[in-house]
Amino acid sequence: MKKRKKEILLFSMIVLIVVTFVSSCDFYTLKQENISSPKEEMKNKKPSNRYKKQITSDKRIIDIPISRAMVAKMIALTFNEATDIKTLDREIQFKDTDPTKWYDPYINAVVIQGFMNGTDIGFEPLESLTMEQANILLQRIFNCKTLLIPFDKKNKKEPISYTQWMEAYMNGLEEKKKEPGFQDTYGLVKKNLIVVGTSANTVDLPPWTVGTDQGLYNFTGLVLDGYMDQKIQVLLKGKEIIGVLDVIDENPTLFHTYIVKQLQEKLTIFIGGIERTYVYKGKNTLQTGTIADLYLQQGKVVQAEIYQEEVRGRILRVDGDYIELSGDRKIALWDNIKIYSIVEGDPSWKGKNSLLVGTSLARLIIKDDKVCAAIIDQSPMLSTIRVVLHTTDFKGLKHQNVKLTSSEGFVVRRGGEEISYKGGDVLDIIEQTEWDWEKIPRVYIQSKNPEGKIQIQTMVRGWGQNRRSPEYGGIIEIAKDIDGYTIVNEIDIESYITSVIPSEMPTSYGVEAAKVQAVTARSYGYAQMYANRYHAYGGHVDDSTSCQVYNNTPQNDVSIQAVKETKGEGLTFQGNVISANFFSTSSGYTANSGEVWTHYETQSFPGNTPPYLVSKKQYEGVDFGDMSQEENAERFLKTKDIDSYDKDFRWFRWQVTMTKEELTAIIQANLKERYKAKPKLIKTLDENKIFRIRPIESIGELLDIQVYKRGQGGNIMELVLVGTENTIKIATEYNIRFLLRPKQYIKGKEPIFLTQADGTKIADFSAMPSSFFVMDKKRTLNGQLQSITFYGGGYGHGVGMSQNGVKGMVDKGYTYQQILQHYYPGTEITKIFKDEDQK
Repeated sequence: MKKRKKEILLFSMIVLIVVTFVSSCDFYTLKQENISSPKEEMKNKKPSNRYKKQITSDKRIIDIPISRAMVAKMIALTFNEATDIKTLDREIQFKDTDPTKWYDPYINAVVIQGFMNGTDIGFEPLESLTMEQANILLQRIFNCKTLLIPFDKKNKKEPISYTQWMEAYMNGLEEKKKEPGFQDTYGLVKKNLIVVGTSANTVDLPPWTVGTDQGLYNFTGLVLDGYMDQKIQVLLKGKEIIGVLDVIDENPTLFHTYIVKQLQEKLTIFIGGIERTYVYKGKNTLQTGTIADLYLQQGKVVQAEIYQEEVRGRILRVDGDYIELSGDRKIALWDNIKIYSIVEGDPSWKGKNSLLVGTSLARLIIKDDKVCAAIIDQSPMLSTIRVVLHTTDFKGLKHQNVKLTSSEGFVVRRGGEEISYKGGDVLDIIEQTEWDWEKIPRVYIQSKNPEGKIQIQTMVRGWGQNRRSPEYGGIIEIAKDIDGYTIVNEIDIESYITSVIPSEMPTSYGVEAAKVQAVTARSYGYAQMYANRYHAYGGHVDDSTSCQVYNNTPQNDVSIQAVKETKGEGLTFQGNVISANFFSTSSGYTANSGEVWTHYETQSFPGNTPPYLVSKKQYEGVDFGDMSQEENAERFLKTKDIDSYDKDFRWFRWQVTMTKEELTAIIQANLKERYKAKPKLIKTLDENKIFRIRPIESIGELLDIQVYKRGQGGNIMELVLVGTENTIKIATEYNIRFLLRPKQYIKGKEPIFLTQADGTKIADFSAMPSSFFVMDKKRTLNGQLQSITFYGGGYGHGVGMSQNGVKGMVDKGYTYQQILQHYYPGTEITKIFKDEDQK
């Protein structure tokens, strides 16, 4: 049987390569035009004449070479993310590839990074990799001089087979990995998948997409039809299949499958994001909406096992290993749990984050005392938000102990037990309890007074003289984990907003300004509640800047009034709630979001700018003209006397002077880290005077800084740093601000001081306050750079709403509705939480 599996594996790999690279011509010539789709490949496939099938009884042995294109894909995806490959500048100029070919971006990546190269003829993507080429390539990749693949003069020009290459390549990766697993070192994962449908035989699938029992994956350049209804082991980078490693099971079982319908011997199922109809030879009748294990035999369902036990309850937590429900129920999850939604009628494929905490939206199907599937059949409706609380100074989410009290007395509910405490009593979880957390996984603490609060004495919030142990309304939930306690505060959304406003904006700005913050905070909270990012902790959001700061400064009369007067209101654009961006202080202009941040999917820059996050003038009076032009930006940013909404705030204008030596040290200290984080946003000028993505650690001694491109609002989008060793172009405001951070890196020298508009000096600030700045350069008599004075405006990214600008607009008499329309044009103020939701 083991030998049989090896033969099947070999045949499968061969079919995959043949079908991929052989179209309307003989295999050995490999002069195929670009493959347009898997369906076209299957239609035009012809077998090789050189490598013929050899059949002995039921054994089939085939071996073919691997193409240079497939090797390029494998190497490119091993050492790069798929999105990075696609957004690389196209540098190759080979005549035998172009951007319409599936392999073009992979060839571009491996050539840029020095792994592979071509000749005067071209790259020859569809030619076979030779034994000699394979050995040279492996030595280059793994930095060794030994012969990885034995060959001699007779066979060095012969093609290397797929199996030979895969064995040598995987061995090389194994030897060179720096971490225990492939995933930690290369981001590669070995995964077992059952092929349910491909774009060659499933109408609704996009090109190069395969539907499996575990979801949809991409298989660009490959063909997987030969593996239909088989369990195979593949090598993955993200959602892209690099290659097939093994055939695990020719007749696998589709576990936890959703039954769409059964019509006599036709069984339609849904799994992995696609529907599939099988011939059904089982004896039992399967009802629509049930969950079953389906046993496959030669592509037919020969047996089905149905699971009818189910539970439903309020979801309190969804961890990797279990789900916790109300009623002290903690149920283990199958590793291969399937999650389906039928809210919109037809079933759809979902992830664990769709199991929204705080709701009872799903039927949980039980198999052998564990949840094997969830069927979401209700639209979620939330009126309370669950906030995961950090430890002191926001250092983490796991508390080593919890001490609580309340001035008005409080109640602790655990299981069916209720314990009452008087006002001023303290509950110390470690010292005073011996609770069995495995039996009853969660306790609930609530003030006896509906308007009362619970104080957590083991936490500290606030700054300076205002540091205190915080108090929370609503319910405090405590769960015990191996590494500490998790604390969740469940509270109605309106009360939550009352403690967000003073933590995000000074309430001294007045009620009207607080109302602006209330609407934006409620919009953000709404989006985060349904995103369900903190489901593993039992929450929707946390209380830090990772979401929006909650209860770092306690609620007050201003925030309470602002919330009451905007009850339920949020911002929508074309009917959808927006996540409203805001920042501290503007320079007098805001920026287009796409000129500040990369595209959220492709990570390309500039990104997209939605209509409600566009650049807008933030002052009244004379127009300074097109801010993307250097002379206008310089005149504007050096002018302090502007009737801007932000003019009275110290960050409205600022300046800092740094010497050439200081700037060189700053860049040297931070360049490697920024390139590693965002390589495609830092490009090096090559010998052909073209900026290319290249590993970079130093530019040498700084010679000059030049603005390459400004955005519509005057923010610098791209900046050029000229050095004695390299010249680089850096993109996005974050990289620019980080690489020019006014912080002293030269030992023994005084701190670098940044001066704000009111004369306040700040030593060694963590980053340039904004990317809205211009430069005055001081040079020696022979033109050598000595120092640069940066004149800038604003603090923060500059997209959306300026919080200090809100105060300026309020002082000019604008209402909160007018202010929101100004900062988020085209949006509507809508009741996103209805009165009936506010229980």
